[in-house]
Amino acid sequence: MSGWAADRESGSSDVALAFLADLERWSATDTSASAPELRATLLRWLRAAQAAQPTLALVHQLAARALDVAAAGVARGDRPADVRAHLAQSCDQERRDLAEMRASVARTAASLLAERGAWIATLSSSAIVREAFLEAKRGGREPRALVAEGRPRLEGRALATALAAAGIPVWLVADAALPLLLSHAAQLWIGADAVTESGVINKIGSFAAALAAREHSVPCYALAGRRKFLPAGTPALRIVEMPPGEVWDSPAPGVQPRNVYFELVPIGLLRGIVVEGEALGPSEAATLARERPLPEDLAGAP
Repeated sequence: MSGWAADRESGSSDVALAFLADLERWSATDTSASAPELRATLLRWLRAAQAAQPTLALVHQLAARALDVAAAGVARGDRPADVRAHLAQSCDQERRDLAEMRASVARTAASLLAERGAWIATLSSSAIVREAFLEAKRGGREPRALVAEGRPRLEGRALATALAAAGIPVWLVADAALPLLLSHAAQLWIGADAVTESGVINKIGSFAAALAAREHSVPCYALAGRRKFLPAGTPALRIVEMPPGEVWDSPAPGVQPRNVYFELVPIGLLRGIVVEGEALGPSEAATLARERPLPEDLAGAP
C-alpha cells in the first residue's frame, strides 16, 4: 500500500482519494484466475486497508463498495478482467461522488454563517473544513479563521497556510489555547473521521473545543457527509495509539509517552452534523449512523 496508509496529517477525504488510487493500481495488477479468487484476494487487501486507517469511516465504506462490486461480478459469472474493469469504473464514480460530497457539505456549512466577517474556530486539518472556508470566502461572507495547530504532527499549520493564501485572516494558536479564545468565534467547525450514534471521531482536542464552545454558547458543527456514518459498535472502527516517540523521542526514565491522535466527541455537544444539503440534529444523525452497517466480511476487527 502507498503512503495514504500511514498518512496522519491529511483530511479523511484526501486519504480516501489516495485509497481509491491505490485500489485502482491493485486492480490493474491483479492476476487472479477467476472472479471468486479475485474477490478473496481483494478482501484480504481491503482488510489490510481497514487496519491501516481504522478510524476513517470513508475507507471502511469505500471498501464495502469495492467488495460489493466484486461480489456482483462473482454472482454474474464475470471473467476476472470484467470484474477489474468494474472496480476501475467504481473508483472513478466514487471520486466524482467524493468531490460532490465535499462541495455540497462546504456549501451547506457556509450557508450557516449569518454574519459577514465572523471568526470560525477549527483545529487540525480537514479538507471539508478547508473547502467550507473557501466557499464562504467565495460567497462574500469574508470569514476569519481561528486555527489550533493539531499536535503532535502540527497539520493545522498547513490549513492555516492554505486559508491565508486564499486571503482569509488567520490566527494560529496552540491546541490548549483554543478553548480560551473560542469566545471570539461565531461557530466551531470540526472535521469528522467517522460519525456514530455515540458521537464524532476526530483529532484530539476536539472534545475540549466542543466543551468550551458549549460554555461560550458557540454552536459546534461537525462537517462530515453521509458516507462517514457507521454504527458505534462496528469492531473495525477503532481508535488506536500512535508511536510514542512523536510525543517525546527520548523520555526520562520512568516516563511512558502516550500518543493518542483521535477521540470521540459526544454527539450531544454538537449543534449539528453537516452533510450534503442539510445539518442533521444529533438524534437524526444517530439514526442514520445505525442504518449504515458494514457487510459482515468487513465489520469485524481486522
